[in-house]
Amino acid sequence: MSHTYEDLMLDYLGEQHDVAEEWAEREREIVESFTQERLKSFYLDNPDVAEKAQKALSDSRRLLADGHPEAALVFAGTAIELGYKTALLRPMVSGLVHNETLADMIMGLTTEHTGLERFSKLLTAILAEFAAVDLKGFVRRGSDRKFWDEMTQVASERNSIVHKGNAVGEGAANVAIEVAETLLDVLLPKVLRSIDLQIQSGKIVNMFRFSVKWRGVALR
Repeated sequence: MSHTYEDLMLDYLGEQHDVAEEWAEREREIVESFTQERLKSFYLDNPDVAEKAQKALSDSRRLLADGHPEAALVFAGTAIELGYKTALLRPMVSGLVHNETLADMIMGLTTEHTGLERFSKLLTAILAEFAAVDLKGFVRRGSDRKFWDEMTQVASERNSIVHKGNAVGEGAANVAIEVAETLLDVLLPKVLRSIDLQIQSGKIVNMFRFSVKWRGVALR
C-alpha cells in the first residue's frame, strides 16, 4: 500500500511523545488544511531558507581547494544536512501545521540528534511527490551508486572525522561536495519548480512566466 508524503509526515510526527496529544487533536484539521499554497507561502516568506546550506557548500569547495579534505567533507556534510532539514523538511512541516510556533517545536523535536535514516521515508515521499524522483533508486550524474547510499556514506564519514579524528582523501571530499551539489542544485530546484518557484541569486522567488512573439509565433 502506497502512502502520500502527508500520511508519512503525520505518522512520523505522531511518534513524538511530547506532542502526541496535541498532534492527535489537530490531525484531521492539519490534513484537511494542507495545500501547496501553504508550502509555497513558506518558501516566499523565507526566501533564504537554503542560504546557509549553500554557504556551507561554498566553504567546502574552498577548503578542498586549499588542501583540507577532512574540513571540506565536514562542511559538505553540513550542507547536505541543512539542505534536507531546513530546505525540505521544515517547509513541509509548516505546510501541515497552522501555528508556526508549534511547527518550530515539532521540527526541533523531530530533527534534533537523529540520523539520516530516520527521515528516509519522509524524504522519499517528498521528492516523489514534488520532484518525481525515487530517492532510494536515484543515481546522480557521474556516479554509479545510489544517491541515498552516498548521502548515508557522507554522513558516516563526517561523523568519523568529527568524533574520531579520522582522515579522508581528496576523492571522498569530492564525492561529498558532488552529493551536496546534487541535493541543493538539482533536487531542491525540482521541488521548487513544481510549485512555480525558483532560486535566483541565492533567494527563492516566484518563477515568472512570460511569452514573446517572434514572427507571429509565441515563444514561452
